Amino acid sequence: MKQSEVMRQIQQAFQSAQAQLAQLREAVTHTAELARLNSQGNYLQMEKDKAFRELGEAVWRLAQKGKLELPASLAAQAKAVQAAEQRAVAHAAEITDILQEGEAVAARLKGKNDGRTQTPLASRPRKK
Repeated sequence: MKQSEVMRQIQQAFQSAQAQLAQLREAVTHTAELARLNSQGNYLQMEKDKAFRELGEAVWRLAQKGKLELPASLAAQAKAVQAAEQRAVAHAAEITDILQEGEAVAARLKGKNDGRTQTPLASRPRKK
């Protein structure tokens, strides 16, 4: 092979690599723009969801106070909210009961110690 032929092949390979790099750069830029737009869309959806939640909570509070009458078409949703609130109250009461039981057990254990410190080790076996 002549030297000029080798140089031509090297130049073609270099130009091909440059073209591929330009395509890759364009694809990366396009993907980054899509990711940015997707992220922005997610943020906007979160803002919308938050606004709807706040609106719903405000409407619910007004309905609970008797300042707003909900239409009959929302009866199922109102019952679902009421049931969810009752479950949340029951759950909170259950947690409170468990915490109070734990406090009572701790108080009993503290009373049993009579000032002695508890160790995690078992007492020594008694001699027979």
